[in-house]
Amino acid sequence: MGISVSVTLPNKQSLFVNLRDISKTGACVVRQGTLNVKEDDTIIFEARNYDSGSTISIDSRVCWVRKTGFNTYLGLSFISTTLSPKSLLRLLS
Repeated sequence: MGISVSVTLPNKQSLFVNLRDISKTGACVVRQGTLNVKEDDTIIFEARNYDSGSTISIDSRVCWVRKTGFNTYLGLSFISTTLSPKSLLRLLS
């Protein structure tokens, strides 16, 4: 997927990342370069559909961090919420 989303890190820094995968309970994102996060950190996952104007903002727990070459991958688990199929469709359409 080539959808640009943002994450707000524990230090309050907001960064754009690319969405690789998403489900009702979590997501995988990737950023070129490094990210100052570690497993079990709480971050904010935010996705915007600029065509429809909808925004989804979800507190998330970092389940895993993988650094490969120039990229950093994060596995995220949404905290206390799930995305409904309707929300996923709005985000991806």
